[in-house]
Amino acid sequence: MAFDLTFEIRDGYIVGLVIGLIDTPEALLHKIRTMVHKGLDSNMTRFLMDERGLDLRLEAHDIIKVANRLEERNVQSLGGRSACLCKPASFDLYRACETIYHNRSLSYKVFGDEADAVAWLMR
Repeated sequence: MAFDLTFEIRDGYIVGLVIGLIDTPEALLHKIRTMVHKGLDSNMTRFLMDERGLDLRLEAHDIIKVANRLEERNVQSLGGRSACLCKPASFDLYRACETIYHNRSLSYKVFGDEADAVAWLMR
């Protein structure tokens, strides 16, 4: 894979640090599967994803394909909640992800500020 994902457990949530490149739907699915497994292994469902070091090179139709696969596998029933930090230059793409995921009942929100992200995540 062209990205690295490391995790740190904090008080009530998991921080995922992602660096590198995601340029295929399969790579995005791999990242999400890794998150799901970490959540199941740690019995936690709240994630703060720090993707400010990630180059996300996908089109909206790629994200829709990923979201559809997640919905087919009923991932939303796991009750996960993800707050995501991204590079300012990528904010519009991440907002598109947010809309696409929300349309499939996935709890995901993008933020520019970590304190705001954690406050939303822990509500």
